[in-house]
Amino acid sequence: MFRQKNIDIRVGKPILLALEKPEMRTLTILLTFLIVPIFADEKSQNDLQKIETALEAKPDDPMLHYKKCQALFASGKEQEAIDHAATALEKFKEANDDLSWMLLGSIMTEKHKIDVHYNMGASERADQKRGIVRPYSFRVWTKTDDPELVRILDFELGYLGGELMSAAIGEMVENGHANLGIVDPDSKFETIKKQVLAIVEK
Repeated sequence: MFRQKNIDIRVGKPILLALEKPEMRTLTILLTFLIVPIFADEKSQNDLQKIETALEAKPDDPMLHYKKCQALFASGKEQEAIDHAATALEKFKEANDDLSWMLLGSIMTEKHKIDVHYNMGASERADQKRGIVRPYSFRVWTKTDDPELVRILDFELGYLGGELMSAAIGEMVENGHANLGIVDPDSKFETIKKQVLAIVEK
């Protein structure tokens, strides 16, 4: 049999698991992977609560709204982050701040780190949308010591006369523009993310 020493899984406390048989190291690793996400989620929730408190005092601060988007994304509430990014965009417009995009968070795959950017360029800021508008984009980086940006995939909305007509996942390429698949204009972020991951991981 083996003995366990100094196990404490309370938030903020170090986790020490001393197993006296080397063959039990697998259990240590397993417990670590199970517990660490709990701590990460706890931190995200604490960050979100702090931001909400700050917003009560400064409800029109665009950077606080930006931070709220990031906290939502980090806590796994990706659709809520996308939805609130629209509010943040309006706050940046009201403040005459021309920040061109917000980094909401990242998605990790085996080979890539994918940054999710909420775009705030002229097309996205326009009161009446025209042509192709790219609400958010996926910037795909290699997971290497010296990360390289390998491609940018966009969720694209097509407008005609101010009316939303179509949606697609697109990419600007050397010879112009590539349409990588038509999607429902009302698609949720999870649906778009899945299609992007399928394209990236081909």
